[in-house]
Amino acid sequence: MRKPTTIITLLVVMVFSLSYAGDYDPTAEIEAVKAKIAAEGLGWQAGYNPVLDIPPEERDNLLGLYIPDDVRARFEYLNSLPQPALLTTHDYFDWREFDCVSPVDDQRTCGSCWDFAATHAFESAYIIATGEVEDFSEQQSLVCNTGGSDCGGGWMEDTYEVFMDYGAIEEECMPYRANDNYPCTQDECNPVAYLNGYIDVANNVNSIKNALMYGPLSTTFTVYDDFYSYHGGCYDHPDVEPLNHAVVIVGWDDNMCDGEGAWIVKNSWNTSFGVDGFFYMKYTAAGIGDFSQRPVYADIELPQLSLAPDSIGVELVSGATETINLEMDNGGEGPLRYKIGLGQPEGQDEFGYYWRDSNDNDGPQYSWIDITEIGDVIEFPDFARDDGNSGWVGLGFGFDYYGRQYERLKICTNGWATFMDGYFVNPDNLGFPDETLPNDILAPYWDDLTIEYYGDIYFYSNDVDTAIITWDGVASAQDNSQYTFQIILTAPDNIVFQYNSMSPANREGGSIGIENRTATIGLEVARNEAYVEDELAVEFYLGDSNSLDWLQIGSETGIIEADSDMLIPITLDATGLDDGLYSAVLRILTNDYNMLVNEIPLDMYVGIVDINQPEALPGEFKLDSVYPNPFNAETMISFNLARQGRVSLDIYNVMGQNVETLCNDIMNAGEHSVIWNASVYSSGIYFIRLSDGVISRSERVTLIK
Repeated sequence: MRKPTTIITLLVVMVFSLSYAGDYDPTAEIEAVKAKIAAEGLGWQAGYNPVLDIPPEERDNLLGLYIPDDVRARFEYLNSLPQPALLTTHDYFDWREFDCVSPVDDQRTCGSCWDFAATHAFESAYIIATGEVEDFSEQQSLVCNTGGSDCGGGWMEDTYEVFMDYGAIEEECMPYRANDNYPCTQDECNPVAYLNGYIDVANNVNSIKNALMYGPLSTTFTVYDDFYSYHGGCYDHPDVEPLNHAVVIVGWDDNMCDGEGAWIVKNSWNTSFGVDGFFYMKYTAAGIGDFSQRPVYADIELPQLSLAPDSIGVELVSGATETINLEMDNGGEGPLRYKIGLGQPEGQDEFGYYWRDSNDNDGPQYSWIDITEIGDVIEFPDFARDDGNSGWVGLGFGFDYYGRQYERLKICTNGWATFMDGYFVNPDNLGFPDETLPNDILAPYWDDLTIEYYGDIYFYSNDVDTAIITWDGVASAQDNSQYTFQIILTAPDNIVFQYNSMSPANREGGSIGIENRTATIGLEVARNEAYVEDELAVEFYLGDSNSLDWLQIGSETGIIEADSDMLIPITLDATGLDDGLYSAVLRILTNDYNMLVNEIPLDMYVGIVDINQPEALPGEFKLDSVYPNPFNAETMISFNLARQGRVSLDIYNVMGQNVETLCNDIMNAGEHSVIWNASVYSSGIYFIRLSDGVISRSERVTLIK
């Protein structure tokens, strides 16, 4: 046994659950944790989890991490080395997207987290290498290891050594019993897979992200009392106590934790814990990432993807179909995993809402409506003037929002309103959609705002078809910079946000967007970026819902072996469609670190142009001129379009790398010109490429400085 411990037998209601049948009532503890979270402004959501049914003094049975001294010395040296360069700068990656993460299990009241972390990391390595899902036995390494690890505690390498020496066996041959008093019967079972070895990973973000490109990692962190109530969101805690728990990192999301980033982590406390058994933990919080290891099943190298075409555009008469082959080529030395999905074009969500602002040619006109003399001041109790919710405010008419009609809403000091029935306050601005409450939200400028010292919130309705909410001179809780903005709701479904005076001190801190009741659909304008400005209007309007039923993908997921390619048929079907433009985006996720996320715009024109009548075309598709050429700093690119469609204008260097995209928009037929300012580029030869997804034209230019 690795360390002295007292094994306490618990009454377990179900074999695979963490519920406790004693008299302990966790209600008071849950409320205390929620109060702590509210007081400290922490970012995760407190909620009920079955683990809270276990009395606090007995929860230590869930924790069983022991780290040998020689391992500590090994990692101390590794962590002293310089941090490597990142393989990828993509902000999100998750092995679950490719079905390479085995199901969440339940270690129950045995301190075998070390065993589950190593076994589950190896299961993922096996899936990635073979494409097959296996359920390896945790009981095997629990009772067959020779390092002394057991229910009282252990280290992950003891599991890895078993899988290297004897080989991993199936769960059904040695079922997990959460008890280390059973005999080792692995000799009665046939090994399924042999682990080749494992690689230590330094505890820094770059090293862990780079290692994750090969597969999930076993790792460690410290469980604090408030972690037991984790219910969602970003978990954060200072790293001060010894490490005591082992888990698996399966990916990352740089957008979590207010943009500071989080690891996506798989636990072994049943799917009822956290978010279906997973949780998000801020980078470096609670020691996460210490003593990470990557199991190696095969000498797998990384893939290298190339895609063609980079955009798709077709013309069809109603009732016709056409199939375009998407060519995916893997020129690397490792298997390429891909997942293809369909998305709405930029600026539209799945329900049919679009957004545009007053800087667009067809956008709304900024026209501030002052309601400070005609509206009512929304009253908040003194304790709620910072992070406060108004309670219900009647609109005076029915307003349609994401398929429901509402006659009232609630207003928050933090720069948003919601149609939800509940007292929700969240100063931490999120993206859209996001399942974290509040949902059913209108957010003109969601941030940590307050009216405790400055400003008021006004409401006005004509009780017929228009209601206005104005945040007038509200302040940032961080630096007291002030903001004045408003929501204008016009029946049946039009939404306008207007910005009168937005302090430049903290314009990059807020979220702007809308979201439905279930947080499954939303439209994000901006989050934590330099977007908003004075005298700006943003409009949300409802267009035709784009169901994307007219598109079919031949193979949505799959594996392309090294030095191989695959043709994926994309079928466009205009059956039963009215004349018009139909747009979508092919979103392709892969494990190529250079191309984790890829988007291919797709347009289908139904009945717009009769290709048998060339006189209907205003000209040919061509690059007219680039002048001057050679040039110093700036040159004008002129081109002609035969018809309306999505057009991209890109700049490539002599190595074939795309250095800048000058435009990628739907453009009208006719003559166009774009100025390329190349002042930031070095002298040399470049290539201009004009493409409509079917035809492309190129021109060589020379930059001289």
